[in-house]
Amino acid sequence: MQRELEQLEAKAERLTHYELLSVGADADGGAIRRAYLEKSKRFHPDAWYRKDVGPYGPMLSKWFKRLSQAYQILSDEESRAEYDRENRALLSITDRAALERRELSRAEEERRARERRDRMLRTKGFARVGAARKLYEEAVEMAEKGERTQAIFALKAAHELDPNRKEIAGRLMDLERDQARARAGSALASAQEREEKRRFKEAMAAYAAALQNDPASFVAASGAARCAMEAGDPRSAVTWAARAVELNPADAPTRLMLARLFVAAGMKARARTELTALLSKTPDHKEAKALLRTL
Repeated sequence: MQRELEQLEAKAERLTHYELLSVGADADGGAIRRAYLEKSKRFHPDAWYRKDVGPYGPMLSKWFKRLSQAYQILSDEESRAEYDRENRALLSITDRAALERRELSRAEEERRARERRDRMLRTKGFARVGAARKLYEEAVEMAEKGERTQAIFALKAAHELDPNRKEIAGRLMDLERDQARARAGSALASAQEREEKRRFKEAMAAYAAALQNDPASFVAASGAARCAMEAGDPRSAVTWAARAVELNPADAPTRLMLARLFVAAGMKARARTELTALLSKTPDHKEAKALLRTL
């Protein structure tokens, strides 16, 4: 395990998500999930609980986080496609060839599936119920392989053919909810990865995308505020910090950040309001007290 961690550290930023998960760039969603589950069990902090790992402890935490980020990004079709576009140059010759094969295969599969759905939608009478059942069964298989987008398309067509079947409507609702959750998670992982690389404008956009898919995500709102500050965009920073405080009023660091932003903007009254609210919950907060005294 020490050797594996040292090898990961040696490659660091040159390591692609596919290499980290030990899968090819043509791996389907099911293979990516299996690879992640297998590796994450070994890297998970619980696997090393009460063991003396010495200087390897921080490395285990770091690479477990990187594994989780890689899985979140590659498990969502849209974020995976974006990752592939941005990082094609980092891929090995073998993985670039595999990626091209996967893209061609996927495009052909999507074309055939679209044509088949269109044919089924033109069926008449009782045949529509049978067509809906076939599309539903295909959607279940697609979902199990991680192909959520295509599964949703199939379920929408099935629902149009048989709108009274509750099973189809329920599965569609669940899958759309899962997709929104997955997109939020992948956008969040992408944002954190970009923030670590100090690509703050890109990170802010990714945090915003995460919040769009999960409006209750405090982590996304506070991350967007941090990145807006680093990118020199105080207006956006105030907007995101205020949203983060609204989502989690008890978080002292975010409320302090919002107060400082108000001070920088010359809005002292609003800064005092935030600091007073912070101190009402954390009376001994030294930084808040010091800032309030300057106002």
